[in-house]
Parts: sequence; C-alpha cells; structure tokens
Amino acid sequence: KENLPMCTGFVNVTNLIYALVNPFNWSVIPAVLFLLSTVFVMKAGKYLPKSCPPGTEVIICCAVATLFSMKTDYPGGVVGEIPSLDADAGFDVFGIIKVPVEVLDYKYLMDAPIVEKFGSVATLMLSASLFAAVNFLSIMGIASGFEAENGIAWSAPRELVAQGIACIAAAFTGSAPVSGSMSRSLVSRMAGTTSQLSCLVTALVWIYLLPYMSIMSPTPKACLSAVIVSAVIKSVVYPKDLMNFKGTDLIVGWGTGIATCLTSPTIGFGVGLIMAIVLGFVSGSGKDGKKKTA
Repeated sequence: KENLPMCTGFVNVTNLIYALVNPFNWSVIPAVLFLLSTVFVMKAGKYLPKSCPPGTEVIICCAVATLFSMKTDYPGGVVGEIPSLDADAGFDVFGIIKVPVEVLDYKYLMDAPIVEKFGSVATLMLSASLFAAVNFLSIMGIASGFEAENGIAWSAPRELVAQGIACIAAAFTGSAPVSGSMSRSLVSRMAGTTSQLSCLVTALVWIYLLPYMSIMSPTPKACLSAVIVSAVIKSVVYPKDLMNFKGTDLIVGWGTGIATCLTSPTIGFGVGLIMAIVLGFVSGSGKDGKKKTA
C-alpha cells in the first residue's frame, strides 16, 4: 500500500490467496457455517416444495444462521448494530405518506472535502467521470447477460438516464452514488425477481423497515457471504464470455480483468481502454499494410 497505493486490489488478491492456501488458520465455526450455507443455498431449491417461492432457501439459511448466532457464543463476525432512524426525519408526500429521507440543503452540494484528497476539482471530476463510465459498463454487462440468459430486454439510453437521475437524487440526500452490482443482481435473480419493480420494493422495504432491522444484527457475515458466493461462483470459476473471446478481444478482456483485480475498477477500465485503442490501431495498421501489399 505504501509503495503502490493505486494497487488496492493486489492486497485483496494476496489476502485471498493466503487464506485459500492456509486453511489451518481458518476459524472453524465460521468456515463450516460458510460452506454449509453455500451448499444449502445452491442445492436446497431442488428439494423444497414447489409451492415455495424462489429465494425461500436464502430466507431459511439466513434465519437459521441468525438463530444459531443468537443462541450460541458465535465467534465470527456479525452484521452488528444498525443505525437507528430519527422518528421526525423525512418529508410528507401529499400529507398521506411519510418518506423517512432527509433532503440536504443545496449549499452542502458544493461542500466537498474529498477534493483535498484528489488535489483539485479537475482531478476529482476526471476520476468521477471514469467511475461513471465503469459503472455504466457494469450495468451494460449485467443487463446484456440477463437479456441473453433470461430474455429480459433492456435499453442503454433508458439505463443511462435512470442512473443519472438516481445519482442526482443521491447527491441531494447525502447518499453514495447509485451503481449497478453483478452480485446483487444475481442474488435478486436467484430470488425470482423478473422486473425493475424489485428494486423499488427493496428500497421501500429497507426505508420503512429500518427501525426493525436490528433483528439482523446477530446475522453471521459468513452466511451473507455464502449467499453472494452461491450466486456468482459459477461465473467466477468459468467466465464463459471471457473464454469465448479471440484475438485482440481476448487480450483486452483478460488484461482488463487482471488490471481491475490488481488495482481498482477505475484504473482497470483505463488500462482496458488504452489496450483496446493500442491493439485496435496496431490491428488496423496491419490490415492496411496487407491491402497495400496485395
């Protein structure tokens, strides 16, 4: 971190490799809980009654793991305390329903102490633009994958506008930028969702049930990690899209993936963009040379 601060992903990769090759250093109970939860979530759906809706195995897994944590001296990490919500926070919508979301004064939008970290507003805007590009590429990958595998149509302009409006709303409410997530999308699909309405339902549930979410405080993180791993493990072990690439696409695809793992999504995107431009130029020059020779 001190010598190459931009290579934040390299630390995570080395930690993962170290953990995999040193199983004797694992905490036994969390490790067993993780493995059992992963197998249960991936296989239980085949044995549950047909009347059970998709995602029932996830609910059962989390409920059992939470009860286990509550009734035993569980040594692993748990969700922990969830911030409480001010009862008076929020605003009324037509005097009918109260939305517990506080809208910030527009003056706070210009108060960005993070500028000091980046050195200047220009550098911050460049980094933010790269992040937005990476984020939209992620959304494109998720949406195109769902279209190919599940027949769920999508529109790039619509997604771009939706993400832009969502991020503007996030700025006015003090939230982090809104982005797409492959793992969350795969978990949602595993739970049986088929439309964007699931995002709205999830958001409203989190907003209005936040005062009661302390029930999740003792939930083991090993169980939650297992849910995510069970949704993405197949794509990680066998990334079929990358495996199908050929020629320069193969080099750019794997090069971008490796650069992203070792650095960050923003830097990885930049590396992939540079590789695509350079290899495209070299490939184009080679083809022009052959045409002239012919």
